[in-house]
Amino acid sequence: MRLELEDRLREIYEELPHSERLLADLLMDFPGVLATHSIPELVQQANTSNAAATRLVKRLGYANVQEIRKQVRQARVEGSPRYLNTFVHDTLDFQSGVKQHVESEIHNLLYSFGALGEDTLAEIVATLGKARNVWVVGYGNSHMPAMYLRQQLIQLREHVEVLPRPGQAIEKDLSGLGRQDMIIVIGFRRRNEIRYKLLKYAKSVGAHSLYVTDHSESKTAGLANWTIRCRIQSTSLFDSYISSYSILNYICASLSDQLGRAASERLGQAEKLHELLGGE
Repeated sequence: MRLELEDRLREIYEELPHSERLLADLLMDFPGVLATHSIPELVQQANTSNAAATRLVKRLGYANVQEIRKQVRQARVEGSPRYLNTFVHDTLDFQSGVKQHVESEIHNLLYSFGALGEDTLAEIVATLGKARNVWVVGYGNSHMPAMYLRQQLIQLREHVEVLPRPGQAIEKDLSGLGRQDMIIVIGFRRRNEIRYKLLKYAKSVGAHSLYVTDHSESKTAGLANWTIRCRIQSTSLFDSYISSYSILNYICASLSDQLGRAASERLGQAEKLHELLGGE
């Protein structure tokens, strides 16, 4: 995704005086900072002046910086990587960069687990334990955590599948979805309308549903039986999925505790088969 802001910056770049070009360079490299930093902060980062920033905003055709900030914030909500990247790595040494990265990851974990209610977790785990079939759905970047969840669950119980399968139509797999089944839809950042349609369909047939998403998602009311929001903010260009993997891991560990001997026996049988086949 590229906003008009970027096109305008490129059009007028050669005309800009040095003081305004310093700020333009920063904005072209990290346009997302307009949503997270104040003008005085950006001016200091670019080593220019407030007056130069004011002139640049006017030259770009905007009434004020709030007008630009509104567009940038919308781009961030839609998950555009360029606008999510607000971290100027060149300004930090190695130790400072690592420290800020780790602190961000810890904050993601604490924030995400802090929003996970005990009753919600208990209901999800209970349903996972008794559901006839469990379908885990993830598109794009969400397919990786969907695969991870399936790989953990299949060690504890049978009839767990991940969708979509390569070259297969998801409709055929879910045609038998019913009240005894559970569907888990994992969806981060860029929205795919299929997610919403799947959750609405699951509700219409009485299937239990869990939606795992991030805090920028707004269309959750009445969509699923349970919604878990994971904080995936990052100090770099890329979203961080550590909190989502950790929560999925915790759900699976809780299910293992609930299933007790049944889960242990299944794992033991898998180990025997592993030895028989000589797997690595």
